[in-house]
Order: sequence, then C-alpha cells, then structure tokens
Amino acid sequence: MRHYALLAVVLLAGCASQNAWMPAPPNSIPAEVVMEGLEGSLTLRVGSNVAWQIDSYSSWLTVSPRSGVGPRVVKLEANFSGEIQSQAEYSGSLSISGDVETTVAVRLPLVRVVGAVADASLASTASLTQIDAHALRSDPPSKASTKPVEILVKYRRDLRSVALPQGSRVLSHDQISRLTKLKSTNPQALLQRLRLDPSVEWAEINGTVSAQGEPTDQFYPQQWYLRSTGARFTYLQSYTNPVTVAVVDTGVRYDHPDLAGRLWLPGEGAYDFVGDAAPPTDPNQPYDPCADPAPGNPGDTDPSDPCDLLSRSGGSHGTHVTGIIAAGAGPFTPACPTCTDSGIAGMAYNAPLKVLPLRVLDSLGNGTFEDVALAVRYAAGIPVQNGNQTLQNPQPAQVINLSLGSLAYSNVMCEAVSDAVARGVLVVAAAGNFQSRSPGALVYPAACPGAISVGATDQSNQVAFYSQQNSEVDIAAPGGNTAQTGGGILSTTWNYTTNLPNYTFYMGTSQATPQVAAALAMVLSAGRAADAAQAWALIRDNLTDLGDPGRDDSYGYGLLNLPGAFAWTLPRGDFLMSFSGPSPRQAPAVNGLFETYLVPGRYTITACRDDSGNKLCDRGEPKVERTVQVSGRTTLDLGTMLVGP
Repeated sequence: MRHYALLAVVLLAGCASQNAWMPAPPNSIPAEVVMEGLEGSLTLRVGSNVAWQIDSYSSWLTVSPRSGVGPRVVKLEANFSGEIQSQAEYSGSLSISGDVETTVAVRLPLVRVVGAVADASLASTASLTQIDAHALRSDPPSKASTKPVEILVKYRRDLRSVALPQGSRVLSHDQISRLTKLKSTNPQALLQRLRLDPSVEWAEINGTVSAQGEPTDQFYPQQWYLRSTGARFTYLQSYTNPVTVAVVDTGVRYDHPDLAGRLWLPGEGAYDFVGDAAPPTDPNQPYDPCADPAPGNPGDTDPSDPCDLLSRSGGSHGTHVTGIIAAGAGPFTPACPTCTDSGIAGMAYNAPLKVLPLRVLDSLGNGTFEDVALAVRYAAGIPVQNGNQTLQNPQPAQVINLSLGSLAYSNVMCEAVSDAVARGVLVVAAAGNFQSRSPGALVYPAACPGAISVGATDQSNQVAFYSQQNSEVDIAAPGGNTAQTGGGILSTTWNYTTNLPNYTFYMGTSQATPQVAAALAMVLSAGRAADAAQAWALIRDNLTDLGDPGRDDSYGYGLLNLPGAFAWTLPRGDFLMSFSGPSPRQAPAVNGLFETYLVPGRYTITACRDDSGNKLCDRGEPKVERTVQVSGRTTLDLGTMLVGP
C-alpha cells in the first residue's frame, strides 16, 4: 500500500508541473490603439523574458516607458507644441523592436464641434430657432454715393455781371462771401472752364469730409502691435494735458523726420550722461564718435546718438524706443528722394506728449548702474550731482521708460526708482530677455520695488520665448519675434552707413516697455487719471487676462488693452470663439457660424464680439462663457450662444 501511495504522489506532482513543459502562449500586441483624449495606453501581453523597445514615428505622440522586459501597460500621450490642426483625426504609428517586432497604428479622433453665435442685443427669439449662413450676414456693403457733383465758385465781382458757362445751373449764391454753387452734367469740363475764366477767383469740387480715423502712414499697416493692444483706436480720444516721457537709453537721432517736434531738445532738459568720445591721442588721426569717452566725462546737454556698433544699417536703440511712443502721424519732408514721406505712427501720435531723451548707454548698448540712477532721479526732477555739476531737469517727466536691465541687483538703481516713485513718477522697465538662458531670474531695475515690470508677447498673443517670467512681471505688451515674417516691432532707426533715417524691426521687452509707458502717458494726458497711482490702476484693471487666471509670471496681470482703459465705444467687430481645455484654440464665427475639431475633454468656451480686432476677448467686449464636455464620435452641436454685455 505504501508503494501505491508514493506512486500516486509522483503522478500528482507530474500533473501539476505539466504546463511548465508546454509551449508558452504567443505574444499579443494590438495592431491599433484608439486614444480617447490626450492620453491612452498600449497593453503589451508578452512573455516575462521578452525584451522590447518602442519608437514613435510621430512628433505629437510620446510613449512611457520606451523599453522594458516582460508584459507592460505603456502610457501614450499626445503632446502638441502649438495649436492642433482643425481636422477630424490625428494618426501615427509606433515601431516595436527587440525580441518581438511589429508596428502599432495609433489614432486620436477629434470631435467635430459646431454652433452659432449671435448678438443678444440684436437677436430675437424667432430668429434663434433656425440660423443659417444668411441669417447673420455682416452689414451690407455701402453703396457708391449718388449725390450730384457740385462745384463751388468764388467770383471776383457780382454774379449778375458774369456769364455762366453753358450747361451749368446755379444751385445757390451767397452774396456776402460771393460764393456760388453750380451744377453741371459735365462737372470736370465745367471746372476746367471756370479756372480759365478771369472773372473767377477760384473754383473747386464741393468735396466731403469725414471723422478722423486711423493713420495713413506708409508703414502703419506693418505695426500689428497697435492692433494687438487696441491702440489703433487712439483717434477716438481727445488729449489736452501735456506730458513728458523720459527715455533713458542710447540717446536719440534728432534728425529723424518722424520725430520732429516730438522731443525736448538740447538745452531744454535733454542730457547725455555718457559724454562724447574722447579725441584721438594722435592728432593726425580722425575723430571717432564711437570711441569711449574720456574717464570722468561729466556729459553734456546733447544726447544725440552718435553711432551704433551693433547695428550700423538700422541702429539707435533709443530712437527705436522713442518712435514707438511718439512718432508723428501724417506726411513730412522726406530725407532723400527715395525715402518715405510718412513712416510710422507712434502710439501717442495725437497727444501733446514729448519725449525727454537721456543717454546712459554707449555705442555698444552698455551703461553703468550709476548713470542709470542719475538719469532716473534727474528725469523725475530731483537735483543730481554729476561730476562737479549740479543738474536740475527743467522738464520733469511724469513717466520714465527704462528699456534696459541687468541680472545683478543694484542698490543705487533701486533707490533711484524708489525716489522717483515717491515723487509721483511712473517708472516702467523691461522685464528682461534672459528667459532662455536664465529662466525665472529677476532683472533690475524692472524688479526694483515700485517699478512696473513689462513682459513681451508675440504676434499670436503668446508670451515671447525670450521674455522673462518671474514673480515681478506686472504687465505684458507686444515685443514681437523677428524670426517670424513681419513679426518684429517696427519703429524709427538710423542707417549710420548712409547717414539717413530708416525703420527696422526689433524684438524684446525693450519694445514692449515703451508701449506701456505711452499708454500711461496717454491716460494722464486725456485726464482719465489725476496721478500716477490712478493711471496705473486704470491700465492694470483693464488688461486682457492671458495665461493662468489672475496674475501669473508670464503675462503679469494681463496684456495691455487701451480700449478698456479709455472705455472707447468701438465699431462692432466679428465674433470670436475661444476654447480652453485639452486642445485650446480659437475659431472665427463666419456669418455667425463656427466649426472646429477638438480633442475630447472638458472645455470652457468663450464667445465674444472682437470689437478691437486683436483676436482676443478683451475686458469690456460683449461675451458669454459656457462649460461643456466634448466627447463621442459624432458631431457636437452647441446651438446658439448669445453674446451680451
């Protein structure tokens, strides 16, 4: 019996271990994975000793982990560097190699989202039951005027003693001014005959006038930044109070025709804290205006920018900054036969504003903490001692622009900023262009207490790649990106090779800062604010919030928005849809209808009437918000969203 029992145990043991001798099941890897949103998974059912590696053939698709041994659930994630395309689906593939080799197709279906948007103040209940492409068409095109052409004539003597040209008819006659209004079937011929008539003092078409609109300067269409901030509508505002903005920089080219009449001149308060270049040690050598000044040079009253060693053909950083603020609008005498006769328009072109140029940077764009501090105090009207001289600015500035900075903290600069602010002066400074190499670092004087730190955005209203992002950024304004066609900030510069004025695209927080300085000056000039604190509060409280809700390190409190600060009544704009969620995007509403494709997920949808035309839903523009869950494989119809105040 014992032998039989032992045999039974052996047989049972053999049965229990029989699977270990059988072939392992085949590896199981799906041929296709469909992602539901930005994340998905790939299940690798392989043997415990199977080594594998996964490579993605699609830039938008990442896997984690990329390699391993044995069965595993691999995480798939969709990462888009920019806005995703409005298309029905993204597709990609994964290559699996190692002990097992295969290819897996990956699909990310997007949800088609459609709807309509209408102005709540114009739409009626009946019109909302069905909206088609014709229901919300824009205003019809204006018809050509059919009013008869009239000619105004001033005769040298009484009308009764002159012979009227054949084919003309008198519409009216003013005996006091001897002004006669005529009508003719051929007005141009009549006008020509009248001008040849010795009894006629003058004759002209009775033309029309219209309300003033945007500038017509030659390069104005390339100033996209005036549209981003709504500054294009500055003609809607009247400005009465004179304001001085000090530009502490490389100096300025007084001979640039677009700045004529917009600058305080040498002897009127402008000052050069760097000083002219020292004469050559060898009297036989020519004078070099780009050479270093003599040690201990006390400076002088002429802050003309003598040269720019960094940009010979389109230089003068200070002139560029000044043009953004104060370049005039309208024609001027061109500097050469092929030169422009109108150029650009500064933000404050129609305000009684003047720039006070103060030179603290040399021909390489470098300066000292000491000179910046002297210039800030001097600009604010505080007496300063420079060398053996005591200087008093006869034109104290209400706003100081500092498009310069250093990663090093400076007591002397921050104390100067504090003194100026205590005087009621607005100090506006560039947040810095060091984000790529020193992310998050503080830049001074922008980070000094009391200074308004300005970050930069690009043409897409995104934070610029170079713009410093830190806890001291207060506000954002367009700084541009010259790597994009037409994406820089266009302003006044100087060609030192031809010795002629010109215009150049720059980029940087240096270009964003003068836009904020100009806006603050305009608020003061228009009487919208009585002092510096009120001016900054008005600008800050009407910014367009970008990035994370509320203040953030990229945009500060938001993007500069002049229509909101001035409460301008703008012409009705087009509707704009913004989707904030897994795949944020904007979509235009053409004739009130919109269509787009979104990654599944939860979205906050904002519909607005983009009156400023900057492709943003600004504060003060009529809008409505909804939260919706986007899911499924069919079209999601959001219905009609009513946009109201």
